[in-house]
Amino acid sequence: MSIGPGTRLGSYVVEEFIGQGAMGVVYRAYHAQLERTAAVKVLQGLAPEPDMVARFRREAQSIGRMRHPNVLNVFDFGEFEGTPYMVVEYVPGGSLAGRTKQGPLSRDSALSFLRGIGNALDYAHSLGIVHRDVKPANVLLGDLDTPILADFGLAKLLRSSSIKSMTGVTTGTPAYMSPEQVTGSQVGPAADRYALAVMAFEMLTGSLPFDADGVLEVLYAHVHREPPKPSTLNPQLAPEVDAVVLRGMEKDPSARWDSCASFVSALEKASGLTPAVPAIDSTVKIAPPAAVGAAAAVPATAAATPPPAPPPVAATTMVAMPPPRKRSRRGILFGLLAAALVLVLVVGGVAVYAATRPTTLAVSPQTVRPGEHVVVTARHVPPNQTGDVQLVGTSRSVGFRANGSGDVSVEMFVPADIVEGSYVLRICWGGTCHASTALRVLAPVALVTPGVSPSSGPTPGVSPTAGPSPRTSPTPGATPTHSGSNPTPSPPPPPPCPSPTANAKLSGPTAPVAGGTYVTVSGTNFWPTQDSPFRNASVSYYQGSVFVHTYPTYVGCTGSFSQSVKTNIAVGPRTDHVTACDEYNRCATAYFSIIV
Repeated sequence: MSIGPGTRLGSYVVEEFIGQGAMGVVYRAYHAQLERTAAVKVLQGLAPEPDMVARFRREAQSIGRMRHPNVLNVFDFGEFEGTPYMVVEYVPGGSLAGRTKQGPLSRDSALSFLRGIGNALDYAHSLGIVHRDVKPANVLLGDLDTPILADFGLAKLLRSSSIKSMTGVTTGTPAYMSPEQVTGSQVGPAADRYALAVMAFEMLTGSLPFDADGVLEVLYAHVHREPPKPSTLNPQLAPEVDAVVLRGMEKDPSARWDSCASFVSALEKASGLTPAVPAIDSTVKIAPPAAVGAAAAVPATAAATPPPAPPPVAATTMVAMPPPRKRSRRGILFGLLAAALVLVLVVGGVAVYAATRPTTLAVSPQTVRPGEHVVVTARHVPPNQTGDVQLVGTSRSVGFRANGSGDVSVEMFVPADIVEGSYVLRICWGGTCHASTALRVLAPVALVTPGVSPSSGPTPGVSPTAGPSPRTSPTPGATPTHSGSNPTPSPPPPPPCPSPTANAKLSGPTAPVAGGTYVTVSGTNFWPTQDSPFRNASVSYYQGSVFVHTYPTYVGCTGSFSQSVKTNIAVGPRTDHVTACDEYNRCATAYFSIIV
């Protein structure tokens, strides 16, 4: 396979070679109609087998759905001479690996990078996507040193592919691999959070937790050895930082932080960036009464000031009260035992009832089409239990962690290539599935209207001129048919959507709103959503600077949309924001105030 300047890959023309990594070769390319520079990753590590190519297309569609300021955009994908390639956003600022090799970063810089990377991972995990190879080399630096996480899902693609002697590529990079990746166990979001904790260790200390000479020694250490405390390598770190980082590197995935946002927030607090709220002493302290007949101690500075006159004392009538009747010690003891027994029976009955209630599972909506999202909810799950929700018959699953009340709510993406039929969703933990529910998948909506010739959609940036359709000449020798009535002419194709000419704008509520309520944000001057199973706009909600949730949004032909977003219930007042990005990475942000 020969790729050089001038080679056309889809709508992109290769300009020059950029570099080569473990997963393939990277070129800079240009799209003339969009006037956009992009990077093309030719994945030479993938074997050109039909099954692998099909899996690459499914994975590329899933990755291409993501729209987040800290995630590298995937513009397109295809094959060149049997080898798959991806067209991704071009970021010329280099990677974070160059910074970490220079020694420990400042506290503020490290936390800023970790916050952006953590937001990207939490967003991907909410869509059921696991990165599997989180490391500084996969974090590109955009404008103002914004961290942009790249290469989502490529380690998963290469895991079962024919690899040309690429150490560590099949499941991740040894220095950042979680124990479950090393042992070949099931890999979920917790593996990405482990790698993020290793990156935090490296940024704060300038060293890796396991930095042996050989790859096998490093892999062994991830599974069997405890990492050193970061403060032993950087004495300026507090013991609280040690506890936060080491919890992120626990061998047991369930013992780690339940999200990247909670890990970064705890690290900020341990580093002294988040002021701790002082505890309120609920004990009422009453000063002892002054001794009768004794002079009160007065400071020397106030000795000259005469004490205030005592208030008049009202006359008190002394009434003789009968002495209290002594209760039998045996009666008191019997009453206490009876009350304790009743309390034990009540608490035990509640605990038994709570433990024996069956887990219930529900999905909304119950009927969907390929490429849509559903919300899966469960009740009566053990509090704080972790597990996953599985779509039986596919490889799709989403991890969950129940809240303190035993409730679960997760969003799941229905694969775009799923076939029509009835499916089963089930919730599992501890090696057992405890509840299930049905999901009906309809046939995908046809994108071509019968009687109308299919045509490619308008190329962004170019406004095609509508002209009369060419008249079709009769085929020689063909016998014309008559239906007995005048044939109904095919409807003309709809006019193309106009291209936005101004910057994208997003507006939200102008007055403060209460936490836990819904707010509506409206966007204008965005690119209309194209006819593609994985390209649409997204609206991401942040509580302060912490990512919470993303809402896939359809942009109409006018370039506008309206989206309802639910705010979090938390301590206020505070400032939250919403960021909207279309499929061509035109983004806008709206800020609004939250009251208590």
